[in-house]
Amino acid sequence: MISFGATNDKRVLDRLHEAIFSSPLDGSVGYVLDVDGVPAGIAKLRVTFEESHIVRVGILPGFRGRGYGDFFTRSLMNVLIDVTDRIIVDYVSDYYLKFGFTREGDHMVIDPEKLVFPRACRHE
Repeated sequence: MISFGATNDKRVLDRLHEAIFSSPLDGSVGYVLDVDGVPAGIAKLRVTFEESHIVRVGILPGFRGRGYGDFFTRSLMNVLIDVTDRIIVDYVSDYYLKFGFTREGDHMVIDPEKLVFPRACRHE
C-alpha cells in the first residue's frame, strides 16, 4: 500500500532527508511517502492560504524509477489546490510543465484552478 502524510518525527525526517539530500531536514515537519509501511520519500512544503511552496521532493534511491516520485508529487499538488491561491515550486524543473506550471525566474508557478493532471504517470 502507498500512503503519505505529514509528520514531525525528526528521526524519520532527518534519516530520509540525509539519505536523499545529504543533510538533515531544516525544519520540524515534513511529508513522508510510505510504500508498504517503509518510508520511501520526503517532501518539504511551506503552506499558507495565499501561496504554497514545494521546497523539495525526493525518493530514496532504492525506490526510484517505479513512479513513486510522480505519485507523491501529484498527490501533494492535489492537496494544495484546495488550500492555497498559488502553488510555487522553489526550483526549476521541466517535469512541472506538463501540469501547467510556468517558469518565473528561478522557480515554477501556477494558480490552482489552472493545474492539470495528464493521465499518463511515470513515463511520458
